[in-house]
Amino acid sequence: MKVNFVRKPTPSELYPQDEFIIEKVVKLSKEEFEDLLKNPLNDRSYVRDNKSLMFEDKDGYWHCIYVVAEDYDYGILIESEGSDYPRYTADLPKALFDLK
Repeated sequence: MKVNFVRKPTPSELYPQDEFIIEKVVKLSKEEFEDLLKNPLNDRSYVRDNKSLMFEDKDGYWHCIYVVAEDYDYGILIESEGSDYPRYTADLPKALFDLK
């Protein structure tokens, strides 16, 4: 599966062409998720705490965290490139995964 990662995203940017691996699913409250959508470049504790899981490997795979909230049918893939904020993001439907 492919997605397109956007560096320093604005709320309206998203597109598919990069291979990825989800290293961890992070579940947020509806309010936290909406804050991520409205303020995508803010530092986030869940990004800072999972920096070691996010990188691009030698084969070009993006290792990411997948941030979801209960009331949304999609989540946000994040690769921080060592930052405390979501430097690269992509949206991804939750229906592709069994997230119980």
